[in-house]
Amino acid sequence: VAYRVHNGFDHMQVKGAVTVQMMVRSDLASSGVAFTLDPDTGFRDVVVLTGSYGLGESVVGGKVDPDEVQVFKPLIGKADDPIIKRSIGRKQTQIIYTKDGSSQRVKTVEVKESDKVKRCFSDEEAKILAEWCVKIEKHYSK
Repeated sequence: VAYRVHNGFDHMQVKGAVTVQMMVRSDLASSGVAFTLDPDTGFRDVVVLTGSYGLGESVVGGKVDPDEVQVFKPLIGKADDPIIKRSIGRKQTQIIYTKDGSSQRVKTVEVKESDKVKRCFSDEEAKILAEWCVKIEKHYSK
């Protein structure tokens, strides 16, 4: 609501959405965010994938500097390597589930140094995710 007020959107002209999704054990691996355009520039021909280890709250909440991959949409499915940018983020911390039965269900821990220097998802995973993003975007753009 605050975003709409700040940007002058008429509340009655804006459609809303609710997402319900199954939670996966990303605390055992990695999670992230996918954009079907560059959120910084608005460039529409890329899928931008960001990720870090643990639960997604770290990335969504801006609590870490995530890994980032940009995939060039026109080359998805046409070129062996449609990835045009790869960067390794610092991934300072990760959020994981607690196992000790404490009242806190999750906790924040430091990412191991050996994990900070490598990407949390592979090129192959990035290409698959980008392909899915483009299919979803195409479906909902009708």
